[in-house]
Amino acid sequence: MECQAVFWIPYVVTAFVAVHLVDVFMRNGFSGVLKALAKFIICLPGVDRLVRAFTKREVDGFMSNTFEKNTQKAADVVTIPQKGIAIDELRQELVALKAGDGTQVEDGRLFAYVYTTEGPRMELQKEAFSMFTNMTLSDANSEHAGIVNAYVEAFMHDNALNPMVFPSLRKFENEVVSMTANMLNGDSKVVGSITSGGTESILMAMKTHRDRARSLKPKITQPNVIAPASIHPAFEKAAHYFNMTMKHVPVNKQTLICDVAEYEKKIDSNTILLLASAPSYPQAILDPVEEISRVAERHNLPLHVDACFGGFMLPWVEKLGVKIPKWDFRLPGVTSISADLHKYGFATKGASAVCYRNSSIRKHQFFAFSGWSGGLFVSPTMAGTRPGGHLAGAWAALRAMGQDGFIDMARQLMDTANKMKDGINRIQGLQVLGKPLMSAFAFASNDKDVSIFGVADVMEKKGCYMKEVLLFFFLLPFRFIIAGLYNICNIVRYYISLKV
Repeated sequence: MECQAVFWIPYVVTAFVAVHLVDVFMRNGFSGVLKALAKFIICLPGVDRLVRAFTKREVDGFMSNTFEKNTQKAADVVTIPQKGIAIDELRQELVALKAGDGTQVEDGRLFAYVYTTEGPRMELQKEAFSMFTNMTLSDANSEHAGIVNAYVEAFMHDNALNPMVFPSLRKFENEVVSMTANMLNGDSKVVGSITSGGTESILMAMKTHRDRARSLKPKITQPNVIAPASIHPAFEKAAHYFNMTMKHVPVNKQTLICDVAEYEKKIDSNTILLLASAPSYPQAILDPVEEISRVAERHNLPLHVDACFGGFMLPWVEKLGVKIPKWDFRLPGVTSISADLHKYGFATKGASAVCYRNSSIRKHQFFAFSGWSGGLFVSPTMAGTRPGGHLAGAWAALRAMGQDGFIDMARQLMDTANKMKDGINRIQGLQVLGKPLMSAFAFASNDKDVSIFGVADVMEKKGCYMKEVLLFFFLLPFRFIIAGLYNICNIVRYYISLKV
């Protein structure tokens, strides 16, 4: 009897399946039957794994073809030109590049990405954009501002969400990353992305290293990051967004530099990333990156250098002969660097670069999703739509400046900063803090009878706004007290939850 029962099982299952498919066909037609069969096949042992492997291969192929092309051979690395490209030549290139993208938008052959067309309204937008563009030193260098704005306006409605649609945008991003990486002494393996600003570059670096740690060290569920107390608040923002803990190392009140031995003591089994500034903002103090790089190597941890402020200034200051300690990709412990193009890269607001030592690190930055009706969605940065104008403007800015232009601008800015520092140090009751190495500095009172906030009030009346900077130094000692109270509250809350 048992053998007969087993013999009938396949027939019974087949009958049930047939009845179910007939019912599906009556209700949803032939397409419904196909969907039901597809769901059944996916449920079979091993099929889900095959589907995931196939999807991963498609995603990797798409990302490689779309975003990985700035991994170049050494001979193909693009560098900032030795001399700035003439404005007339850049205008000719603009016409050729724009023409090379074709007229698919105007011809109605693009299903997405762009929702505007040429006409009076677009011209009005360009006029408004030109009026309110925040261009550093635009009055002092109107030709540079003019050509950068021309590139921004020409590509302002092009969308870098999918670089394959607009070949020029892909060229701009790849070459800007290559020029930036070369300036930071990276080799041909260094890759990166252009973001909307320093905060997004920092967000992407933190997210990338968190996801890399998840892949390499899945047992870490409460990741933490080590940083000097002078690190930019954007890292706090990233830690808040990505569920990471920031562990701060105090900085010396005189030098504004942290003790590397204390820095290393903060590292524990949950540490996934080390941080340093080159230099800190707004004090312009370079963290001891060389020593922290050695710490990173000893503990096999990645090190991100925040050069959003100084990335496009320190390399040129060093070429002027100023002794700058190593802080970039020359240090083997440095795995990623962020540098703002819209600061001393003299591009329009909305452009920064985040660079990684190789593509195996950067791959953790990308987001890919295929489980929706729109097909494969891949996004390299935090943003989906990315305005092409700022990519174009950054590319034009670097080529218009050239290495000679950057060095000359660094010389002018450093001369001005040094004169200001000398003047402040000659004023009784005031002193420059630490040893700033570039075109910014912080100063305070060294006389109890001189109120630095009073100095700030006088400067504010003269059009210099210093209160924000001074407030930072005033609150710095209290930061650690607040952090300690916060940690105590968390511990108490934890024990209460255990009792409950």
